[in-house]
Amino acid sequence: MSIQQFEIEVNGIIGTITNYTKNPYIVGYTNCLRKYVNENEKDMVLLIIKKLIVWYTINIDSILSNEYIANKSEHISTKELLELTFKELSN
Repeated sequence: MSIQQFEIEVNGIIGTITNYTKNPYIVGYTNCLRKYVNENEKDMVLLIIKKLIVWYTINIDSILSNEYIANKSEHISTKELLELTFKELSN
């Protein structure tokens, strides 16, 4: 996946994450992600995606076990998309 292809997904990724958390670090990462995708800054995009993958790895079990989260499948898809994008952009 190219950064241009990823750009199509960014708003959905950011929306899914920020609807779940208001953690200022994560919100900051998502704001930077949008900026660096728009600027085609691959290294910064990879750095931020890596941070979001770590956050998801730590939080995915809590998300999936939370009875008040209705969009669990979106979180799974978002985490998988971040992992796939990281793998493909890293090559």
